[in-house]
Amino acid sequence: MSIRRVKEDKIEYDTTKLSAFLKKGWSYNTLLGYNCGIKKYVSWKNITNVQDFSLPMTNDDLEGFCLWAGKKHRMVNSHNVSANTIKKYLSGFKAWHDFHGEIYPTLRGGRLNLVLKASSKVDARSATTIKKPPIMLNHMVWLANTLVTGSERDKAVLDLAIAAFWGMARMCELTYNVSEGPLDHESSVLTSDVASRATRIGTNMYLTVRNAKTSTPDQPQKIVLHSQNNMLCPIQAITRRLINARGSNTSLFGYYEGGVRHHLTRSASINRIQSVLRSGGFDGLLGHSFRVGGASLRKALGVTKADICHLGRWTSQCYKIYLRPYSAIELRDAKATIAELNDLWAEK
Repeated sequence: MSIRRVKEDKIEYDTTKLSAFLKKGWSYNTLLGYNCGIKKYVSWKNITNVQDFSLPMTNDDLEGFCLWAGKKHRMVNSHNVSANTIKKYLSGFKAWHDFHGEIYPTLRGGRLNLVLKASSKVDARSATTIKKPPIMLNHMVWLANTLVTGSERDKAVLDLAIAAFWGMARMCELTYNVSEGPLDHESSVLTSDVASRATRIGTNMYLTVRNAKTSTPDQPQKIVLHSQNNMLCPIQAITRRLINARGSNTSLFGYYEGGVRHHLTRSASINRIQSVLRSGGFDGLLGHSFRVGGASLRKALGVTKADICHLGRWTSQCYKIYLRPYSAIELRDAKATIAELNDLWAEK
């Protein structure tokens, strides 16, 4: 859903090319996040029997929404969200006003902060959110053994999973907004966005990512992939995708079927990955588990913080929230899996 569609029936909207151009100031996934807040706001207005409303919002609107959406002592309802989520919604409201050329209200910071602080205290008493689990090597082996003999789509999904794991990438960075047809070259990873360089110990590949969560229009980010001596080699995965593209400047993570180029979308790819993992008895793994898993494995294998941050494109301490500890047994099994995979590859 786009910002335009959310409020198209509520306020007058300029449908010129300029408006479409303005939306490019945000990444697709940022827009999705912002619109979660906008839809929540519309729901609140409907619940409070306010059917007709327009921008700009008022301070009373913001305070009323935050009070309704935030958790309250002994009054936690299904529509309540955390204080941190509300803060993200407020960022979306600001963007909403900017997009429509309206003035965002000067917040009565003291009162609004008190509402958020009260909600935060309820959050602290609530059950701790379960952390996203990591993809581990045994999961990757299961995916590879299952998908490698599947359809062209399955093979593309496998190569996507391998690149996301070793590249510590967000799935949304490597997938596409549409499954067929023209792509927005400014926010899509294309075959032309791949570069390679030989090193003393193998080959590196670099994927240029323009729609990364923390990138800027003038500073796209690069996902760095290193060659591996086994079937989970990301260099081989990217090479397979380039061969599949048949020399066209098209989606890197895509495939041909019936002469038509199909692009992997985030939802379809994650659904397929989760289905395969569940068939092996692995449940609860998410799209973000690849970024978590890649970082956690490197930490367990002794990779330095500086290298993890560089490869994962973290510039702050937030990288720590992606790290999951490996037990002694899990570390032993990971090392044994790598050794076994390398031995099997060497025998070929």
